[in-house]
Amino acid sequence: MPTPSAGQFLQNAFHRAGITARPDGDSGSDYIAIPVGAHGIIMISGVSGRAKENEIHYRPSEHQGWGAVHYPDTNNDDGNFTEFYQSANTDLAQDTADAVKAVQKIIAGR
Repeated sequence: MPTPSAGQFLQNAFHRAGITARPDGDSGSDYIAIPVGAHGIIMISGVSGRAKENEIHYRPSEHQGWGAVHYPDTNNDDGNFTEFYQSANTDLAQDTADAVKAVQKIIAGR
């Protein structure tokens, strides 16, 4: 069985934590999107400034950290967001566990 991508590893971790997460993106970026009900959306991707910035579909051995932001208003793309998790941890399992915890805190605070 092939090893899942880093993004699939992250999505599986959210699933195990009971958090609805889906891959999303456009021509310029890939990310995991997590709806926060009436409180916007969280987006997670490769951390800014690293080789896998704005990517999730890469081999786990290439992991260079996750970055997560919260957009409070999904109907208004005015650039209003809060960066709440940024990591340069290359240990995919540990970084993913830490990212899931950070997302859980954001969701709990809404």
